[in-house]
Amino acid sequence: MKFTLRHPYSIEPEAFWRDVFFDPAYNEALYRKALQFEAFKVIEETQGPDGRRARKMSVTPKIDAPGPIKSLLGDSVSYIEDGHLDLAKPSWVVKVLPSKLADKSTIRSEMWLERTGPGQSDRVANFEIEVKIFGIGGMFEKFLEKTMRDSYQKAADFTNLWLREQGLAGK
Repeated sequence: MKFTLRHPYSIEPEAFWRDVFFDPAYNEALYRKALQFEAFKVIEETQGPDGRRARKMSVTPKIDAPGPIKSLLGDSVSYIEDGHLDLAKPSWVVKVLPSKLADKSTIRSEMWLERTGPGQSDRVANFEIEVKIFGIGGMFEKFLEKTMRDSYQKAADFTNLWLREQGLAGK
């Protein structure tokens, strides 16, 4: 399953990457406050002299899964978000490594910002999800899509609030 999400941000793409995306305070507030994840931890973050950046995070989201999915996942699931900044676009390219069913699922995304006007851009995110579980793979993919749509909307709302509160909106 592939899908794309688009949300307006009140910031220029360059300022977003430079001042927001890698800001520890922003990420802490995003994952703990806005998304209400049960756990969030940056495992590793690197930045090369050429500006290349990579980050691995361990996160545990709250999940409200349908019965068949919950029976496979249990009460909680965590995942490693293994991402790197592709400087050519620039875009954030991620592979998700779930703590459960990793051999039966593929979750990848790429996110970038497109300038839409002075101090404005759209955050665009492409997703690719594949779950290979006989009988419920399609249901699982739809559940993940809904979860990502909800999370990315919350993140967009929070990010625009953060930009206003930090005096970064329109920059």
